[in-house]
Amino acid sequence: MITRRRFVRNTGVVSAALAIGPQNLLFAKAASGTYRNPIMGGDHPDASPIRVGDDFYLTHSSFDYAPGLLIYHSRDLLNWRPVAAALRQYHGDVWAPYLCEYEGKFYIYFPADNRLRVVHADHVTGPWSEPVDLGIPAIDPAHIAENGRRFLYMAGGRMAELSADGLSVKTAPRVVFEPWPLSNTPRMECICLEAPKLLQHNGYFYLNSAEGGTAGPATSHSVISARSRHADGPWEFSPYNPVVRTMSRNDRWMSVGHGRLVDTSDGKWYMTVHSYENGYRALGRQLLLLPVEWTNDGWFRVPKGITPDSAIPLPVAGSEQQAFLDPSDNFNGPELGLQWGFWREYDASRFTVGNGALTLEARGKSLADTSALTTPVGGHSYTVEIDVELEGGCEAGLLLFYNPDHATGLMFDSEGIGPRVANGYVASHYEKGATRATLRIVNDRQEVDFYFRVAGKNWQRTQESAEISGMQHNVLGGFLDVRPAVYACGSGKATFRNFRYWADANAPV
Repeated sequence: MITRRRFVRNTGVVSAALAIGPQNLLFAKAASGTYRNPIMGGDHPDASPIRVGDDFYLTHSSFDYAPGLLIYHSRDLLNWRPVAAALRQYHGDVWAPYLCEYEGKFYIYFPADNRLRVVHADHVTGPWSEPVDLGIPAIDPAHIAENGRRFLYMAGGRMAELSADGLSVKTAPRVVFEPWPLSNTPRMECICLEAPKLLQHNGYFYLNSAEGGTAGPATSHSVISARSRHADGPWEFSPYNPVVRTMSRNDRWMSVGHGRLVDTSDGKWYMTVHSYENGYRALGRQLLLLPVEWTNDGWFRVPKGITPDSAIPLPVAGSEQQAFLDPSDNFNGPELGLQWGFWREYDASRFTVGNGALTLEARGKSLADTSALTTPVGGHSYTVEIDVELEGGCEAGLLLFYNPDHATGLMFDSEGIGPRVANGYVASHYEKGATRATLRIVNDRQEVDFYFRVAGKNWQRTQESAEISGMQHNVLGGFLDVRPAVYACGSGKATFRNFRYWADANAPV
């Protein structure tokens, strides 16, 4: 049984620039006392969780969307909600960030357009500084410190020493870590030594990295562990490598990797990993949580019998597992909710929100040169719907969006309402001359139908439908996902009201 729960707007801990939009959570009950993966459905890749007292926080890759580097909060490692954004503006393609705390301050090291940067704050929910360019062309940074010396690891087994404040580099990067040999293992995309994650525990420093490639064959990607007595090595490999890996293309969770460990206040240990779901790569890389146990010889491993698809004991007794965030929005608040992200821009002068409406000024001549406003979702099937009003020659619409070249949905302009299939083809138009309509998209396990309604008439389904399983990284590149979106281009403006989401393909008519 699925139930709904609405969050009340909270502006107490969020920076003044960004408030929390009203959001629902959908809860799917697992067996009593257990949870099932994913813990965050939809695209939440490269997650980087930490514990602060009894609270947990994480951020993940924001790629081409702004605001970026969303900060999520949880009390039980299962139920997460966004509470802030570390990047308000668009700073480039943001991959694999690393959230950490050092001497009471918080840092996020991240690459933007393959160049390492850092933001810092006195509180994990901000306000966050503007990005500081570290001057290193690299991806996948990770921070660790020993006896006052601070180090920054990165993909390729490289490491550089940081300044005392962590905001500049003292030494040029050098290779201090080599890949674990992935011989006699299932097929992989590449060696791709990346995603270092570090921690100090019981006299050792542990370095967990990814190998095998992030996508490609289902058996690509993994979690590889090593340890050292010192933060800068030398490193010895775990006898339990690979600690986690997809072993068959028939598994539900594919390309499992990019693991970071986090402990609870009562001494339990867990590891977050991301993964594509078999048959649903278009959802992007979803966030999974696995328990780990420490062995007598000082290594860690996933307990025997536990897989990413197991029913797993709850980290915190009595928790009720969240299935995924519901991005429904009535646009009543004074700020745009954190569920929304603009494609490759953030221009606050372009939109207004409040009193039940989001007004978006038209930009560009078409979807190819405007910035869609998107929200990630989880689930194999769902329905999204929104009311649209056009002014001044605007073209607007409701889409399932991968990138400007690959999107499907309903386009609405002076010619009427036109269904756009995934290859960009608009076959026909309906209701020419209308300026107001309600648009609906039904995604039924990656087969998509389009509906619309104008005042005084019943719902109408278009003759055209679409299929979107190919809108994913292995086909199109970009490490992106398919997500609902609205847009406005041409001239004038569009006003959107009542964005509604249902976690199935059977919305009310």
